[in-house]
Amino acid sequence: MTGGYDPDRLRARLRGIRLGRVFRVIHRDRRSTPPGAVPTPSRFSDPRERYAVLYGSDTVRCAFWETLARNRFARRRRRELPRSEVEARLVVSIGSTGPHALIDLRGDGPVRIGAPSAVAHDGNHAAGRALSAAVHAGLPEADGFLFASRFTGDACVAVFDRAFGRLGVLEVDELVRHAGFLDALDDYDIVLTEPPR
Repeated sequence: MTGGYDPDRLRARLRGIRLGRVFRVIHRDRRSTPPGAVPTPSRFSDPRERYAVLYGSDTVRCAFWETLARNRFARRRRRELPRSEVEARLVVSIGSTGPHALIDLRGDGPVRIGAPSAVAHDGNHAAGRALSAAVHAGLPEADGFLFASRFTGDACVAVFDRAFGRLGVLEVDELVRHAGFLDALDDYDIVLTEPPR
């Protein structure tokens, strides 16, 4: 059962993707399990939290926007970020040992599968969660989704836990020291602030 979605249209958007290196930002508390994916509410999470989804991005700047910055700087003259929030995060780079079959939602992907554009672009994640549940239950050959970040436009992946066995951690770094993050601070005019003494 694919929740009203045409399985043939979904299959037509499957792409065999080998993840060379994708990045995710996680809380330091999850260092012992760097992929850090557990069933929690997110764009493509299961509405009933029966399975986990791991998110990754082609760039550290995108991983930063997707997990930490999000909409916090909207309509702000000064872009300030507490250093303590950044120091509590790690950058994990992940690669795959084999290809993943991901449904491509970039560009006109949602239109092609008969989904609302909200599945990949809206701040309300209900449409994405409904699509995820339908694909997870009805298309066992699908390992997740390929989509564009609504913040930076960079390529992102959402991988179902049933495909975690083909993922491996390449590196774990401090976010506050990572060159990609420091470049993002400059590019987006963000200042790290110290706590008052």
